[in-house]
Order: sequence, then C-alpha cells, then structure tokens
Amino acid sequence: MTVELDLTAPLPEGRLVIEASAGTGKTYSLSALVVRHVAERGVAASALLVVTFTKAAAAELGDRSRKALVQALAACEDGAAPADQPWMSVLLEPAAAVPERTARLRAAIATFDDATITTIHGFCQQTLRQLGLRSGVGLNAELGDSTAQIVDEVCRDLIVTELVANPHVLDWPKNDGGPTKVLKELQRSVTAVLGNPGAVAAPAPGAFTPHKDDTPARLERWIELVHLAVDEVGRRRRARQELGYDDLITGLRDAVTDPVNGPSVVEALNSRYQLVLVDEFQDTDPVQWQIFEHTFTGNLVTVGDPKQAIYRFRGADVHAYLKATEGADTMHLGTNFRSDADLVNATSSLISGVHLGDERIVGTAVAAASNALTRSLSPGAPLEIRWLADDPLLHSSKGVSAPLARRSIIADLVLQIVELFEFHTIDTGLGPVPVQPGDIAILVQTHSQAAEIVESLRRAGIPSVRTRTGSVLRSPAANEWGLLLAALERPAHAPTVRAASFSVFFHQHAADLDPLNPDSEPRLAALQQRCAGWAEQLTTQPFLAWYDHVRGASEMVPTVLAAQGGERELTDLDHIAELLAGEFPGVGATPAAVRRTLDRLRAGLQQGDDADAQMRRIDSDAAAVQVTTLHGSKGLEYPVVLLPFNWQTPNSFGPTIYHEPTTGRRVVDIATGQGWNGLDTDSTENGRKHYAKAEARGDLLRLLYVGLTRAKRRTIVWWAGAKDAQSAALNVMLFDRDADGEPLCTAPTLDVGPRGGVKSNPATIASPDDAGVTERLAQLVARSDGLISATAVPALTHRVRWLPDLAAPAPPALAVASTNGRVIADTAWRRWSFTSITRTLERDWSATASIAGGADEPTPADDSLVATATATATAGVGAVPMPLADVLAGAAFGTLVHSVLERLDPASNHLSAELAAEVTLQLRRDRLQVPAHDLIAGLSAALHTSLGPLTDGLRLVDIRATDRLAELDFDLPLATVSPRVNAKQIGEVLLATLTSDDPQRAYAQVLADGRFDLPLAGFLQGSIDAVLRVPDPVAGHRYVVVDYKTNRLHAKGAAAPLAAYHPDLLPAEMAHSDYPLQSILYSVALHRYLRWRLPSYLPEQHLGGIAYLFVRGMVGADTPLHEGHPYGVFSWRPPAATVVALDRLLATGEWQ
Repeated sequence: MTVELDLTAPLPEGRLVIEASAGTGKTYSLSALVVRHVAERGVAASALLVVTFTKAAAAELGDRSRKALVQALAACEDGAAPADQPWMSVLLEPAAAVPERTARLRAAIATFDDATITTIHGFCQQTLRQLGLRSGVGLNAELGDSTAQIVDEVCRDLIVTELVANPHVLDWPKNDGGPTKVLKELQRSVTAVLGNPGAVAAPAPGAFTPHKDDTPARLERWIELVHLAVDEVGRRRRARQELGYDDLITGLRDAVTDPVNGPSVVEALNSRYQLVLVDEFQDTDPVQWQIFEHTFTGNLVTVGDPKQAIYRFRGADVHAYLKATEGADTMHLGTNFRSDADLVNATSSLISGVHLGDERIVGTAVAAASNALTRSLSPGAPLEIRWLADDPLLHSSKGVSAPLARRSIIADLVLQIVELFEFHTIDTGLGPVPVQPGDIAILVQTHSQAAEIVESLRRAGIPSVRTRTGSVLRSPAANEWGLLLAALERPAHAPTVRAASFSVFFHQHAADLDPLNPDSEPRLAALQQRCAGWAEQLTTQPFLAWYDHVRGASEMVPTVLAAQGGERELTDLDHIAELLAGEFPGVGATPAAVRRTLDRLRAGLQQGDDADAQMRRIDSDAAAVQVTTLHGSKGLEYPVVLLPFNWQTPNSFGPTIYHEPTTGRRVVDIATGQGWNGLDTDSTENGRKHYAKAEARGDLLRLLYVGLTRAKRRTIVWWAGAKDAQSAALNVMLFDRDADGEPLCTAPTLDVGPRGGVKSNPATIASPDDAGVTERLAQLVARSDGLISATAVPALTHRVRWLPDLAAPAPPALAVASTNGRVIADTAWRRWSFTSITRTLERDWSATASIAGGADEPTPADDSLVATATATATAGVGAVPMPLADVLAGAAFGTLVHSVLERLDPASNHLSAELAAEVTLQLRRDRLQVPAHDLIAGLSAALHTSLGPLTDGLRLVDIRATDRLAELDFDLPLATVSPRVNAKQIGEVLLATLTSDDPQRAYAQVLADGRFDLPLAGFLQGSIDAVLRVPDPVAGHRYVVVDYKTNRLHAKGAAAPLAAYHPDLLPAEMAHSDYPLQSILYSVALHRYLRWRLPSYLPEQHLGGIAYLFVRGMVGADTPLHEGHPYGVFSWRPPAATVVALDRLLATGEWQ
C-alpha cells in the first residue's frame, strides 16, 4: 500500500520510491524536493545529483529547479508562499529557521551551476573522467559509437573465416537463406548481447539439446562464434580508443564494485552527493541499478512510472525497477494536472485495474486537479472509441483483412479531423475557439504507419508534419549526401560522378549523360570539374560555410522544393549538414573523411544521449497536425490525441530477450535461428518464446497507456476486429473483462503436458462480433458514467478533403525582385507594418521593418522634440521622483523594456523578485549600460500607476495573467485587387467618423492631406504589446489595447521633468511620432481578433479603447492626475464606427 506524496510533510530519510503516473506533476514535485533539501537540510548545490533519461529532460529539470529556488527565496523574504507553490509555506515555519533557510537558498542559487543535473551517461562519463586511472578506463578513450559498424566488420570476418575452414557452417536445419541469413543471425545475436549489459547469453556451452536434425558440435561452434564476435568487438573498440554509451555504464559499475578501488570510489561519491534523485527510473537496467544501489546509502530518491516502461528494445528492464523497489518506502503522485477533469475520469475508468504486463504493474485511477477545466472541447465525450463494423468489403479469405481495415480507419480518421475543424471548439476560459491543425496529434506504432497517415492527410488537404519519427540518417537525404561525397572524393571517376549527377545536388536527366549521347562527354566533364572545385573548397572552408555555397551554387533548393514532400527533404538535407559540421568543427576537411564520417554515423545510429540530435526535425513552422510514434510522444502532451492503430500487433518483436521466472535472470537467446532446448522448462524453445512474447505483450499494453494519457482535451481510439487484433493491447483493454466490465487480467501461461511437452497459452482475447462489441463497449460507457462514447464506423472507401476557406481570394501573382537595383514589379505588395509605413518618409525601402516591441521608439536625438516646446507650460508640477528620468533613451532601451514587460506577470505575488531577475537577465543579454536599480524602480513604479478611466483606475499589477494577453501578433491580409488601399484614406475615414472634439482630428487631417500617400497591398503585420480584459457593467468585459513607450519627453536637466508627461501634452507627442496611426491599426487588429474569437461580439461594447503608457512619466502612487487622467498615460477610445470602417477599408479598399 502506497501513500500519496505530501510536499509539506517531513522529509523522508534514506531510500524513497516515488511512483508518478502520467501528467501528475513529476517535475514540479522533484524541484520541490530539491528546494526543501537545500533549505531545510542544507544540501549545497554542489552536493546535488539529479539523473534523468535525456538531455532535454535534464535541461528542463535544471531550469525548473532553479526557478523553484528563486521562488522559494522570494517566499522566505516576503513571508508568504506563492499561489502556484503552496507547499513553500512549510519553509516559513518555524520562523526562527527562516533566516538560515534564506541564506541557504541564496547560496544555492548563486552556485547552482555546480549541481550535477544530467543523463545517466553524462553522470557516468563525468565520474569516470574524475576518477581517472581508478576507473580502469583508458584516459585517452573518446566517446563515440561505431558499435554497429564494428559488429558488421567482425561478423563478416568471422563468417568468411569459418566458411574457409568449414564449408558446412551454413547447414543448420533452420537456415535456408545462405550466407546472408547466417550473417544477419550472427549480427543480431551479437548486437543483442552488447545491447543488454548484465543479461545472460543462452545457451551456455553444453547446457542444451540441439534441434532434432542438428548436432551438438555445430551448435557449440555457433555459441563459440557469438562469444568470439562479442570479445573481438570489444578488442577493436579498445584498439580505436573508443568508448560506447554502454561502456560508460559498465565502466562505472566496475569501478564502484571493484574489490580494491571500489570502497574509495564509493566513499568519494557518497561524500560529494548528499541528495541523489534518479528520474525515469522505470527505464533503468540491472547494471545502472547496481551503480546506485552499491554507491549511495544516504538520501536516494528514485522516481518513475512502471506503467510507462516502454524502452525494452533499448535495453531498459522494468524487472530491474520492480526488484529495486521491493520493500522500499513508496509514495505516489495521484493528481493529474494535464487534462480536463472529464478526460481524467474517463481514462481512469478505462485503465483502472488492468495489468500492464505484470501483476505488479496495474493501471490506477488518478484525480483531476482542483482547478482543472471540466470539459473544454465540445461537443462530444472526452474519450471516444470508434470501432469498425463488420462488412464484406473488409473481408479476405482469412476473415477481416488488416490492410483493408487500416485503409477504412484512416479514411474515418481524416473525416474526424475535418469534423473537429468544422464543428468543434476549445474553450479554456477566454471564449470558444475552433480546433486548429496544431491542436491534434496522431500517435502511431511504426514509422511506416506515420508515412501512410501523412500521405492520407496530404491528399485531404490537411497540413501535417512528422515529428520524432526516426533518424535523419535513415532518410533519403542521407543517400543524396552519400552520392555527393563519393563524387567529391573521386571526381575523376566518371561512373561515380555520373551516379551523383542524378542526385538533388545536380539534377541531371539520364539522357543528358547517356554515353551514347554525343553531347554527354562535355556535360560530364563540366560536372567533374564542379566536383573537383567543390572538393577543393571543402578542404579550406568551415563545413557549413562550404555547404551554404553548394546550396546556393547548385540546383538543389529549387529542385527539392519543386517535388512533392520537398520541405521534408530539404529539412533533412540541412539537418545532415549540421550533423556533419558538428563532426568537423574546424576549418577544412577532405571529402573522404566526411564520407567515412557519414558512413560511421549511419552504421552506428545513436541509442544514447545523442539520439535526439539525429531525430528528424519538423519540416514546417506552419500549424499542422503532428504525426509521431507512441515512443516519441512519451513525456509530451497535446490538446487532442488520435490513436488509429493500437488494434494491431507489430509483426516482429525483435530478438528473444526474456526473464526466467524461476531465477530472475535476464536472458538473451543467441541461437534463435538454430533451434535448441535448454535443460529445464523455462529454457525450452517454446518456453523462451512464451516469455519473450509475454514481455512484448506487456510493452504494448504500457505503450497503449502512454498514448491514452497524452491528451489534454480529448482522446479518440479506433478498433477493428482483424485477426491480429486478438493479441493486440487494445483488445485486452476493451474486452478482457467480466460481465460488469471489471478487468479479468488474463495472463499468458506456460503449460507442461503429461509427457513433458511445453505449450504456451498466449491469452489472446477473441474479438467479439458486432453485437458483442456493442454490448461490451456499452458496459464501458456505463462504467464511465457516459464520459466514454462508443461509435460504430462503417467501412469507408471515399475520400474527404478539408476546404478551410472557400471564399478566400486567389493569391496575387508574385514577380521576382532584383535586390541590387531594387526593381520591384509591384511595390505596393509586401508585408507592411506601422514602422515600414512611417519609414517611407525617409525613403527607407529596406527589407521588412521589425515589428518587435521598442523598434518604433525614437532615437535619442529626436526624443525630446515635443518636450522642448511644451515642458515650460506645465512647470507647476512639483519635483516628483522619476527613477527613469535620466536613464538611457532610444530603440535599444525600448526593446529591452518591452522584453521585460512581455515576460513579466505584473500580478505575481513575487513581483519584486521576478522583476529584478528579469531585468538582470535582459541587461546581461543586451549589454546596455543602464543602472539596474533605477530600471527596476522605474518599472515597478509604472506597474503600480493607475491606467486612468479606460480601466476604471486599475493598475497593471491589478490585472491577472488570465486577463492580460501579451504580445498579440497579427498578420492581416490587405485588399489585393482594385481598388487598393491608400494610406491617406485612413485619415479620410478618421475625419468622417471621429467626433468634432476628438483629440486626434488634427492628426486625421494630416493623414488625409497625404502625409503617407502610398498604396498598400499584401499583408499588414504587427505586435500589440498587451490586450487587457477589464470588467464592464454592460458587456461583462471590454478589451483595451496597451502599448509601452519609453520616449523621453522632458528636456535633459529639467527641474520638473514629470511636467512633460501632462495628459494634455501627450496628444502632441502621439502625433509627432505618428502613434495615432499605429494605435488605430492595432484597434483594427483587435477588432478582427475579437470578431473571430468572442461569442456575441459587439464592437460598441467590447472595444475598450487605447492606452499608450509613457513609462518614464508613470511614477506609481504619486503620479498626479489631471481631470481623472494620470500623467504618462495617453487614453483614447475612438468610436466603434471608426474601427469598423477602417477594417472594411483595409479588407476591401472601400469603406462606405
């Protein structure tokens, strides 16, 4: 019986196991434990060891832990725990301990980089390096992994040698594939032994009876060959002074268990690390556990979830986890912070009580967070099971055909995605918004399934990307690189260059280089010269600089992008270039060296810390449906998850690797292809296969659990009754239940017959007929109180296509622009912004102007033009302190201030600490000579200044993060056909719609008179600093545009600088900098946004006006008011009719 982890309870001593179900805030809890050990037990940062599975996870843990330390320090200083970290209240009692805890936290933050937060391989590598000669690992060895390449070399050498000595080596009864099959069998056996450290290779010499048609001598020789190959691989790697990832782990294991040096190594590690946290512990293996069990006797915390143990194919061993946690104090995390409450309860109803491959690994119900949304995606149930009804169209001679069922399910999947786009919305509290492509993830079991899904989505017009679906070194782009590098290595060899000519780097046609074509020789000679030139350049330039040259000089980019899937291939080509550049960091490399490196990388695809670097990248930044594998999705979350193929069982489970239940040993069968029986029941051929398949079955059940727990809003699962569904994980989850819907947990068994024969009972779950499916799924629906829905799907053969906007106009034809003479076919068609419009006064036709906050700030020379003429008129204001009065001015300072305010939550309970940290970070990044104290004081004052009538006197610190939308980017289409918009028409609209006493009528006249007399077409882009949602007695809420300005309006050295920020003077400064134009364009962008996103939107009620905040003049509670308007705040609420008319003008070219 485990208890839930309470972050406010006394810290446990010694060994602790934490089981963290999916979405239960594991990283949050780990960072909390780090803080408490630092604050309460005085664990220094240098005494902290956190080990996790990937570099990305280590980086996240480090970042979250550092932030938690900062928050804890602020809590101790302020005497109150933040709302999102209530457990920090335990740090405040007893009060006498707070000063010491504060000092410990401050010291830990200052020295946080001394903490060891890394992967298991990183920890082992670092420790071995520090141990030096005591580790037994060569000091000159370098980390790399060419294991696969060496295995291939060794096995080929051994097979050739064996064939010479014994031609009958291929005559095993189960071998009918010749030398190639024998070679593959040997490679597979050797790789399995090397990839499962700590496992026992079986059979042992003499501990077997061979296949009835085989001889003991032949099988003994095979066993000897496998062990010879394993030893030879190790010898060759040592000769190359190379360390593999498994070598790091076994090396440290050997170091800590060494009878001579081991005790001193253990003592050194124990004295250094006072707290050891091991994350993702379910993915450990026996050797890794030996290190931690043998070394750390103090505070050792292991965190994992055996329900998510899915990496057996990489050597992970959930049995090591189960053994290591036996008898240990165990706590669990039982609250899901990821998903809507209804989805949490629906998923719990489905998985609760199901054995996931072992009776000790059981699906458990978790509670939803107290602040979770109930059901944010509507309409429909949060968990939907869609099952394929039986149909003659789906049948082959053997029953329901899996390929036909898969095709029908893909058609239904596409249809469901289109329906999600068209008829479903997500409401997270800001109003319902349509489901977008980027909200959906499709999780599959194999890379081939991913390719099939992406192609179907492409045909349906649905944007999609494959993420984390295999190594880029297995992509077609790697073959293209191989052809190029071979040609560069041998430019004089005509066949090699001719082969490369058909690659994307040259894109020649076969007829052009046909030896029978009289024109082929000069063409081939030209290509050979180009290859020779590129080869010479490669030896003298940094690799990426050379690649950029080839990219531009060849036909590669247009050739690739012109083909279907071109973005995908171009992304892969660039990715491989970056990998190769990482291997050659200096200047210059020979083509032969680069080619050998590519071959090495392809032969030894990484399984360690560098695997992420080789994963294929997203090929487009556009919002798209994500398609990834279930393995790749672990640790991630998505709004909507679709699981189309969990009713199928993969064809191959890999090499036979299993646990013997009687001995607990992990066993690798090194003679699977030969056929043999061991000397006991477990090691018979049927016994070995039984246990291996049972473990694979558990993997698939846990993989299904991972898929079912990724969604935040909705999960949709498909099922079909094909033959291979009987052994699939989804069949177990849905149909291995009693009449009340309770899981039966039927387990595979190994039966021994009366004559000693061994038979495996795999516990397949028969697929019901349609009536049975309806009845069984109805039980699940009832058990979930209707949170699960079950829908029969007919066999589909027709295709659907998504048409997101039938009324969208055809895009205008674009002409190629000349960058030298600036000859542009259509000068009006471009991406316009406020900055690019105003720069036309200076005839600045440079590339698209920046839309970043602060980019529109005036230069210091222009900063006080208005102030000089107006400051004396308001000299009656007293000398109120202005922290920002004499601080640097200009665009760089404006950008810095915008960056701080964009990232800051003004309503935070720990605003002071967070503001100081953010200012420090930005000053360090931008390297501006600005006094940090003045900047912090000035921004704090601005945040505590009333914003005036538009917000009913609210200050920025009064507005919660949920009521403040920071940096609202927009990209609005402009009228593309006649009549086009002219910028001066904006002034005409303002004159026609503003009231006679509006403060901006004078500026409107300036615009109408042609201040910016230029046509606008294409797109209008920009970024609104913030949109504030404030209470409104009529509309419920109204929305105010806010822009931060750092303009210095006062004259340098003025006795009363605040006078220049008088509300009556701000309209003149606004007009001087053309800010009324900017603000009215922002209002149009907000109008369009609210019109799309806000139900029952009424511009007259919901548009709350414009507030430009001149932060230098906002001095906090002491800010003077003039007729209710605070100094430093320009307020303007143009009529809704003005905004609506301008929206019509920009969209159509007409406004009346």
